[in-house]
Amino acid sequence: MIELPVVMAIIALLLTLAIPRYFGSLERYPESLEALASEKYLRKVPVDPLTESAATWVVVAPEDPQKGGVVDVKSGAQGKASDGSVYAEW
Repeated sequence: MIELPVVMAIIALLLTLAIPRYFGSLERYPESLEALASEKYLRKVPVDPLTESAATWVVVAPEDPQKGGVVDVKSGAQGKASDGSVYAEW
């Protein structure tokens, strides 16, 4: 019966080391779209379906610049959709 508390204590110790690193990594964003591809999160930067180019994405930066350079991307297409919304807001 003594083995169970010892194993649980070891697991708890390992979790106290791993959990702060995990949550810290969740708050970091990539520096650029190309960084996602070079670090193998994406095979390549996807093509914007409206402009048919991978170079026209508009990067949305996070409010806190220490969290990286990209939090979202929007289409770089000019014009409006059939419902009146601007492509750049998509």
